[in-house]
Amino acid sequence: MHINNIPITTMNRNEPEYEGLFDALINEVFGFSFDVWLRRKLWDERYVSYSIIDDGKMLTNLCICDTAMKVGGKLFRAIQLGAVCTSKHARGKGLSKRLMERVMSDYADIPAFLFANDSVIDFYPRFGFRQMQTYRPVLHKMIDNDPQKAVKLDADDPVVVNAINNRSSYSEIFDCLNTQPIQRFHLLMDYPDDIYHMPGLDVIVVACREDNRLFIADIISGKPVAFETIKPDLPFNDIDVIEFGFCPDRLDVSPVWEPVPMTDVMFFVKGKWNLPEAFRFPAMSVT
Repeated sequence: MHINNIPITTMNRNEPEYEGLFDALINEVFGFSFDVWLRRKLWDERYVSYSIIDDGKMLTNLCICDTAMKVGGKLFRAIQLGAVCTSKHARGKGLSKRLMERVMSDYADIPAFLFANDSVIDFYPRFGFRQMQTYRPVLHKMIDNDPQKAVKLDADDPVVVNAINNRSSYSEIFDCLNTQPIQRFHLLMDYPDDIYHMPGLDVIVVACREDNRLFIADIISGKPVAFETIKPDLPFNDIDVIEFGFCPDRLDVSPVWEPVPMTDVMFFVKGKWNLPEAFRFPAMSVT
């Protein structure tokens, strides 16, 4: 069968044989494995893979995450595109174009978004996507606490899993409300040593430092909590700049919104989006 006549396959939950083909392609193209995520059975109906498979090998893939959004206080549905890749032996044959056309047809009336790199910056506008300016919310505040106060937890700790599954505090500016499996992925892959529990506040903080700068990827809680309440328990010292990986309005702070060069973060949207003037896509919800 000619490569362009191979039917598109879809998968929307755990299936071991398909997962193996998917992970092999991800390994080839991106150089990492989804194994830690797949073994925990975190792939559910929210995460749908579109692929073309030939002779026991996945040639190309595109995943969508069916996402509940809150933007400007309004709730709506959108899809996030990710894991877009093609085996080096199958490139230049229009396979990614076929997958994009199918997804855009299946979700024709649903707003869509994605993060891209500069190698494909001209690809997505062909399908109606437009690049948007993103921002970095920053506070210039001193933190000089005792690092020995840290209470670290593992990404699989029931306290962490329960906090993610039952979080109810979200930004009114821009947030994703149902990306728990993706958040688990980031904890497992990106922040396994950066998960801090504050038992007295019933808060999980995901944070790491670089020199005098603290990056807070997420603050997970069941109710709004002021940053000034959390600050005395953050186990870091000699910090004078705090960057949030999300819109921190739920923390009762007023950050400086620093524009991120559009060559550094390439955020694309399609459809109707009433985006605020400045926002940060939550780092823990990026596929």
